[in-house]
Amino acid sequence: MAHQLVDIEITVKHVRAETKQHLSVVFERPRGFDYEPGDWVDLAFAGDLRGGRTYSLSSSPTEPDLMITFKEGQSEIKRALAAAAPGESMRITAFGNDYEFQLDEHRDSVLIAGGVGVAPFRSMLKEMLDARRSGSVVLVYLNATDDFLFKDELDTWQVELPEARIHYLVTQGVKRKDRERLLRDVIPDTAHHYYIAGAEGMIESTEALLDTMGVDHDDIRIDSFGGY
Repeated sequence: MAHQLVDIEITVKHVRAETKQHLSVVFERPRGFDYEPGDWVDLAFAGDLRGGRTYSLSSSPTEPDLMITFKEGQSEIKRALAAAAPGESMRITAFGNDYEFQLDEHRDSVLIAGGVGVAPFRSMLKEMLDARRSGSVVLVYLNATDDFLFKDELDTWQVELPEARIHYLVTQGVKRKDRERLLRDVIPDTAHHYYIAGAEGMIESTEALLDTMGVDHDDIRIDSFGGY
């Protein structure tokens, strides 16, 4: 469910480096602010009346703080986020989940992440772990280099979630046909739901691959990450 036209003030706690290219902004979680794993928020700086930019929450509802994670860049919004100071205020102008982007413990799920697209999957897996829910989950994580976001956490959670499997695929220098072959080798075609998160081009090519594998399009959910 998506909650539109809200105005929720949040306060920056700190900004931290996750990899050489990625940062997370951690916010104090407002009292009574409830959300679902995999949800997004529209964020705006205080005083900005243009509306918010959409970011998937990388934090889990089971954690005390809110967190977004993004790839560094030269855009105005990214430079402002990178420079955010503790105590600075921002606003949530909308939040939620309008595409059923959630795990179901009674159905097998495949999560396919491209780069920073792993952010909502961190939220979903952390919630699954903390809530001690069962369910078969396969995470296929594509990244240009071997500098994978949240890898230490994910490796730990994989051990603690007996039905979870994680496959890390480095894509730099890999031709499209070879990448498709690698994906075919690790993506089961018998799951109930397939969730894809990443850049638009990655989503389109992965959807096309799943189609050739016989996956029903109604079983696919996407979270497209804009460049901003």
